[in-house]
This record gives sequence, structure tokens and C-alpha cells, in this order.
Amino acid sequence: MTPRQLSLASFGGDVAGGWCHFVAASAQGGCQRVLGGSLGMGGEPYPDMNQGFVFGPDGAGEAVRQFAASLRDRLLPGTLLALSTVAAEAAIAAAALDLPEEQPMALMCVHAADALRVEGRHEIEHVHDRKGLADAAEVLADAYELPLEWCANMMGERFLELEAADLFLARHGDRAVAAVGSARVAGTVTLGAVGTRRAPRHRGAASEALSAAIDHHVGEGAHLFGLVSVPGAEPLYAGLGFVAVDHLRGWLVPAP
Repeated sequence: MTPRQLSLASFGGDVAGGWCHFVAASAQGGCQRVLGGSLGMGGEPYPDMNQGFVFGPDGAGEAVRQFAASLRDRLLPGTLLALSTVAAEAAIAAAALDLPEEQPMALMCVHAADALRVEGRHEIEHVHDRKGLADAAEVLADAYELPLEWCANMMGERFLELEAADLFLARHGDRAVAAVGSARVAGTVTLGAVGTRRAPRHRGAASEALSAAIDHHVGEGAHLFGLVSVPGAEPLYAGLGFVAVDHLRGWLVPAP
């Protein structure tokens, strides 16, 4: 298993834990950890803001059942993702709950020593103030065509107080055009909430912001980086040295 023969269950657990750290400041958010999985809820009615990860090696079916129940109790839609090693057990539980299957997504990683640097013409900002949070919310709302309020709630003022989570912006002049979120679990960093405004796409802004985020965390002692990618985004991450180490099976928990 590559890179460097990592433990898939351990790595999956760290990536899942990173997502929980990232949503910790959400106005309506929360995190649930059970045997073999964790659910990070951004608290807004958009499935990708409420993601459960099932990584095992034990408890996969029960994790699916508990996460689906928690989302339904909160009247939230969500996405459940399972490592291939526990996907069969998770699928049985998902089928019993009549959860529709989603497209597989790649679990990707890169070791700090193998990460490729990307530099360009954008100014990179490590967000430390309310303006940066507001700009990041605007970028992500535009990138994913979501209400600005939902993205702003995901990154409320408490985000600046989080020790394990960070935001990075790529700016063109005074305008923020790309955003990258990150969260740390020990020496592993989860990268997520990656988005570029629709108008200036394909100009390298997201790659530059991702590279800056990796550089920052390497300086803080991180040695492994992970993320979940939809198929169309894999080339972006491959350009930074990421490789797919698994393909996650996914299910949708529909809104009630």
C-alpha cells in the first residue's frame, strides 16, 4: 500500500478526525465518534457539509446505522463514506436503511517529502481575521453554488480560536479567488473545503493555496496529508504529488 505502506484504517481515521476538527466551529455543527467511524456535521442542509467516515476495522455496520440516525434526528442530509476494507459490511447496513448509493470517491494522500510545490502569481493568505473568514465563505459559496449564509455558518468567528484547523486564501489583487481548509490530527493533515470561484478557474489559484497549506503544516511538523476527491478533481491533487490509496464507497442520507 502506498505511499510508504501506511495503515489504511489509521489513515482513514485521521482524515475523518480532521474533518471533525474543521467543522468544530460551525454554528449548528457537531461531531460523533463511534467504534470504527466518525461523523462531522457542519449543520447546514447540504450533504457534503455533513460527512460520516466509516474506517473500521470493526463496527462498520453499526457506524452507518448510528450516523444515519443522528442525521435524521437533526433533520440533516449527509454523505457516508466507507473504506473499501469495510465497504461490504457498510453496504449491508446502508441497504437495510434504503440509502441511495453515491459515486465512489478517491482517498488520496501524499507524504511531506513527496509533495510537489506550486508557485504562481497569486498572493497567499493564512486567515487570521474576520475578513479572511468572510472572504473564504464567499469563495466557497460561489464555488459550490451554495447560500452564503451556510458557508459563513460553517466558518463562524469561533473558527479563529481553533488550534487544529486553518484556512488559506489565494488572492488576485484584493479579491479572494480560491480557498483551502485544513485540520491536523497528530502528524496527519486533512485538506478539505477546497474551492475556486467559478469565473477565474483553471488559473492555478487552488493549487497555489494547497501548496501553501502543505508548506505551512510541514513547518509545523506534519508528515502526511490526506483528502477525499471526487473523480474530476483528482488531476488537481495529483499535480501536487497526491496518489489515490483507496476508493471510498458512498451513500446519501437524504433530507427528511
